Amino acid sequence: MDTLFSLTQDEYLDRITAMLRDEHTISPGDFLWAEGYLTGLLAENPDYNEARKRLVWLYRHRVNRDTLTCGRIAEEGIRRDPMDVELVKALVQIREQRQERDRLISFLAALAEADPDNYVVREELIEACIRNREWERAEKLMTGVQHRPAYTLFRGDILLAKGDEDGAVKIWTELADSLIPQEKTDGGLAVWTYYQAAERLNGIGRAEDAIHLYEFSYRAAVEPKPLDSLYARAFLLEKLGELPAAADMWQKIIHSLMTEYHITAGETLDWPKRELARLRNIIG
Repeated sequence: MDTLFSLTQDEYLDRITAMLRDEHTISPGDFLWAEGYLTGLLAENPDYNEARKRLVWLYRHRVNRDTLTCGRIAEEGIRRDPMDVELVKALVQIREQRQERDRLISFLAALAEADPDNYVVREELIEACIRNREWERAEKLMTGVQHRPAYTLFRGDILLAKGDEDGAVKIWTELADSLIPQEKTDGGLAVWTYYQAAERLNGIGRAEDAIHLYEFSYRAAVEPKPLDSLYARAFLLEKLGELPAAADMWQKIIHSLMTEYHITAGETLDWPKRELARLRNIIG
């Protein structure tokens, strides 16, 4: 965008406003110019909210432009490899962030219809339908195909969405109890199932039940063990007032980071150390 020194301040603001209306006109150079101009105005007059509002719009526009591009790139990758879990999950996050759930469902539904055995796409499609309160469609997607433990979790999600919390809890806990002994010691399916059930129980405030399933998930894993279950237990134990147990959990996290992941420095290790020190200070 050419800088016109003859324009007034209001005319510059109008040009920025016009630029923001067309998503495809803001080049990196134009963005930097607009950002510099608006922050300069605010430096001179911190109370000038007209400049501040446009600065907010400018940053939101950049995020919107970037997520639009990310979505297109993810969709192209998924078309080439519909079983790419990372790309599918990335697309789900992007579409949810952009509030484009209908577009997500339409895209995933076409892939699921083309390949009924693609459980990666089907499971994300079912979850999207449940979030969209399309419960009958979600149930239909779980019938006529090979059963997966995720479907049991989803049926609990549907009950919860309909207001039957006790029914949902019953389904999730029974699923965890149904894992065969081999699964409980070999990891894989058990790690995922326990963790997903724990996350759901945690989300509805069933902290004590969630703690047990987080523990089972961690036990079933092989080294290097995923630490998500330990972090979750540390927070929940503190929430329940069990500070010594929470401190022990942070100590376990530190030990695992150092021995299993060979992390000896940096924020990844410093954060749990700070949490441990904070709790020990409280405990006395």
